[in-house]
Amino acid sequence: MIDNFISIHDQDLILKLEQNKIFRHLKNYRYLFLGKRPIDKLGDLMDKIIVVRDLPNNIEDKKCLYDYTGHWALAHNPELVKSEFINIVHYDCLIFENFMPELIKVFKSDKNSFISYQPHPLTCCYFINDHFSKATIQACKEVYGLDLYKKTYELITANDKFWQAGGSYACSYENLKKYIDFVEPLLPYITQDPMAAHNIERTVKFFCVTNKLTEVFLPDVMEHIYNSSHDQIYQPPELIEA
Repeated sequence: MIDNFISIHDQDLILKLEQNKIFRHLKNYRYLFLGKRPIDKLGDLMDKIIVVRDLPNNIEDKKCLYDYTGHWALAHNPELVKSEFINIVHYDCLIFENFMPELIKVFKSDKNSFISYQPHPLTCCYFINDHFSKATIQACKEVYGLDLYKKTYELITANDKFWQAGGSYACSYENLKKYIDFVEPLLPYITQDPMAAHNIERTVKFFCVTNKLTEVFLPDVMEHIYNSSHDQIYQPPELIEA
């Protein structure tokens, strides 16, 4: 019913994750191996790994997009997806035992749901600001005539409380393709910004609102550790090891 994908950039992390059975609560999962790093140690694990740079359709040459390139690849290589629904999480997420049952429950109730795991307040100072979302603000204005400052104010006034932080989500495969299509014309603006990955993250909220999707937040099914092997932010070694 649900295909699970794990975004990752480093083969040594895959070996450690598999050794410790970190994703034992996920059924039917595969790794989306992003970037240009080597994969020579993976051997018998290759049947669990999609090397995105080797796919017929990929945008691994785009810098600063991080896991979005994996999401794009899923949408543009349909042979990778066998189920009606997809779930994409980061490699540095702890998946709890109730994860899959809760996802299935939501999709049985509403197939048009867009599920996220880290709700952040729309009122937080870093949602729409120049540091994290300057390119998205400009792109949405130019491409869709959408004023994100005004739209965010309207949402808050209407008692819409949260946006989807973290870059992990679940939805129907059809809605994934629609989301990628929504972002595609924004990319020429976003890829010019060193904070491209943060800009991409903020597009999810406006895609859901524009397409009237049911936004569902499940904060109690996983925890994101923010290891950041792709050098986005620093975490102390003792925290990562724990």
